[in-house]
Amino acid sequence: MALSFDLLLGSFLVLFGFYTLVARQIAPQQFSKLGPMKEKFGDKVGLTIHFVAYTVLPLACGATILSSILLK
Repeated sequence: MALSFDLLLGSFLVLFGFYTLVARQIAPQQFSKLGPMKEKFGDKVGLTIHFVAYTVLPLACGATILSSILLK
């Protein structure tokens, strides 16, 4: 398997998703966009939007890209 853009992108997205998942537990103050999202949408909705956008979507997209490469 050659090193391709899809492999790099999928790996980056999965690692980024895991990073935000762990960092949210260890140091939530480092997320600069979380505060404004909470102010604009409220605590619960702002946290949900941030979690989906920065954790769930990268993990899902990265896993999809990597699985499409591995299942070829």
